[in-house]
Amino acid sequence: MAVSKDQKRAAKAAWSERKADWAICIVRIGAAMWVKAVSDAAALERRLSFMLRTGGANSAPAGMQTAFREEGTVTVEVVERLDDDLSDMARETLVKDRIAHWADELGATPF
Repeated sequence: MAVSKDQKRAAKAAWSERKADWAICIVRIGAAMWVKAVSDAAALERRLSFMLRTGGANSAPAGMQTAFREEGTVTVEVVERLDDDLSDMARETLVKDRIAHWADELGATPF
């Protein structure tokens, strides 16, 4: 079944109007862990999996590609959700503190 132009437009509009779901995530590859703040955790997992599988992880943190070659799997876990009502500046400040906290707590590397 073909998708109509109206359906494509509606899907595009829904995508552009979606609300960011900011979270602090842990990326696990074997025993190695990295911590990152993202607006869409599922997208991070898809993006990292693709980059690491295809070897295009030039922008990935040091050691991530090597860990992936050894283990072959990427897991992204949300460890904390951020308040939707935060301003961009407040979120930026909070993210720095929370990434430092989770990096220290879990022994993860920030990226």
